[in-house]
Amino acid sequence: MPAETVKAGFWQRLPAFIIDNIILQILTEIIITPLKLNLDINETRFASIEDIIQNLDTFLIYGLSAIAIFITISCFYFTLFHGSTGQTIGKKIMGVKVIPAVGGVMTYKKAFVRYIGYGISEIPLFLGFLWIAFDKNKQGWHDKIAGTYVVKQ
Repeated sequence: MPAETVKAGFWQRLPAFIIDNIILQILTEIIITPLKLNLDINETRFASIEDIIQNLDTFLIYGLSAIAIFITISCFYFTLFHGSTGQTIGKKIMGVKVIPAVGGVMTYKKAFVRYIGYGISEIPLFLGFLWIAFDKNKQGWHDKIAGTYVVKQ
């Protein structure tokens, strides 16, 4: 990494992450809406715990489908954007970029490994993301796993 490169900290990265997740939620909602309509998912059908228990099979089909779709879209989104340019839409807006720690350019393989690292960073109450605020290299666990830095552009 060139000496003049400035690593992006937690507060530069958090808004990018929020922007990206809003985009992913919108995409997921667009894709899941036909299933929601087909299963007759609405506020009145699941208004109480009793309603959820009575319609548990429908609730589980919808919930698990939404999670699977969100994970799939997220995987493609982060892998394609990070692998091609080092920037998602959120990172571009915030002026930060993912780069390999050893120099060179991002690859799809490294971007995919970084995405898998997101899961590891999320599992224990998002501690892997909070780690960025306290790490001397401003790396989250996913950055350490993939061998990446996020830098200001």
